[in-house]
Amino acid sequence: MRALAAFALALASCVAPPLFSPPQQNQCEPSIEFNQSLRNKVDVLFMVDNSASMAPMSDELKARFQEFLKVFSQLAQDGTYADLHIGVVTSDYGAGATGAPGCNPSPGGQLGKLQAVGQFAGANCKAPMGANFIAYKFTADGSDPNNLPTGQDLAATFTCMASVGDHGCGFEHQLESVYAALHNDLPENAGFLRDDAYLAVVFVTNEDDASAPPDTDVFDKAKTAQYGYEDSYSRQTRFAIYCCPQGMMACDESQKTFPPYGASGGPLAGCESAPVPPGKQYDVSRYVDFFTLSAAKGGIKQDARDVILVAIDGPADPFNVILGNPADFDQAQCGQLNEDSNPPCVPVLQHSCQNPQDPVFFADPSVRLNYVVKQAKQSFISSICDSDFTGALQGVGELIKSKLVKGCLPFNLSDHPDCVVEDVIGNQDGTTTVNVIPACDSPPTAYPCWTIDPSTDCSQISPQGVALNINRNGQTAPAHTVAKVACGTDCQ
Repeated sequence: MRALAAFALALASCVAPPLFSPPQQNQCEPSIEFNQSLRNKVDVLFMVDNSASMAPMSDELKARFQEFLKVFSQLAQDGTYADLHIGVVTSDYGAGATGAPGCNPSPGGQLGKLQAVGQFAGANCKAPMGANFIAYKFTADGSDPNNLPTGQDLAATFTCMASVGDHGCGFEHQLESVYAALHNDLPENAGFLRDDAYLAVVFVTNEDDASAPPDTDVFDKAKTAQYGYEDSYSRQTRFAIYCCPQGMMACDESQKTFPPYGASGGPLAGCESAPVPPGKQYDVSRYVDFFTLSAAKGGIKQDARDVILVAIDGPADPFNVILGNPADFDQAQCGQLNEDSNPPCVPVLQHSCQNPQDPVFFADPSVRLNYVVKQAKQSFISSICDSDFTGALQGVGELIKSKLVKGCLPFNLSDHPDCVVEDVIGNQDGTTTVNVIPACDSPPTAYPCWTIDPSTDCSQISPQGVALNINRNGQTAPAHTVAKVACGTDCQ
């Protein structure tokens, strides 16, 4: 105990310098944030792609869901009790004004409605009681009040909800389905979203987003001459992505163009979400703003730091187009563009990942979706081509857990680290106010100030069992305040 006390005292002697590090110094730990008005409510929305080819991956999600739950069970053992809402929506939202084979006109499909029981759930599956989502509150006495149906535990209930099948529209509207679920005041979703809860959205998909306005004609089967062959590359990706021209390994923004209606001659460089031509697809700014702006500016939350976005999907690159048959699982190349041949020979976007041991786990480049996810204040992306989702679901749980625990430092500290601590206060207009907090004197002479102390509550989170504590002399932090912390040996 004396060693830990000395360790804490040594840390407390750090002076809080500005939070900048020269590029060549890389020993400073990344900054982490601790909410100063601790809340235990989290609304978790899983967007499960229900288009063709997704069955093995959605089955793996259901099989490993228990790994996600373990994080919160362990938290409860350590004295932190999460209050969870868990819901499921699908990627099927229809396909424009005309629909398409396997797709209703938009808005269609499941419309962003929470799936109390998935369309392809087992005959014995039962829905949560009184809502289309799971409500589960961990408690100290283990009573864990919930709305689970009799005889069906939490993991089994999620499995029933997430059994959405693989017969949904092949022009996936992952982002629009989530937007509709959270924005459109759907009666089926009543009660899921809580103002005082964190929001975590988990996208599970093996194709990029195709969200488009309901009046678009880009999915119209009769418009091959105008838009190209009716498949996911020619009718969605090609109008929503900018890349460097063929043969260029790098380029500036002014040189980027839409990818070709033909073979790209190898992977294209610098691909990114493009400003979408009017009427083709929604510009991703629709979703970036929704997740990253304050409620006063049209966002989903008053404080955008309350939003966590996660994708279990395909990497954004390589982005490579060949001529082939869209129905060919092995993506063999063909010789000459011919939309009318049998089979057709048309532009096909190659997979950006495929599991060599289990080839049914594959994905196309998720350029649009990954861009949106990365704009969130907290985000996490994992490959859907990993045939074991244990790490992905544990990672989702750990990211959410970081919002619920108080001050535990999840990295090793050196004997003489530099530490920077700031209060970052979220204002109602979407701006932030930043106040640097100094280390505490012994005894403290000014407040707020900080110390690093041993903590049994952090035994499962911090490798050294320590927590950062902010002494506010009995006062509470302003609403929507997080403490931003960086500790290391080169944080100046």
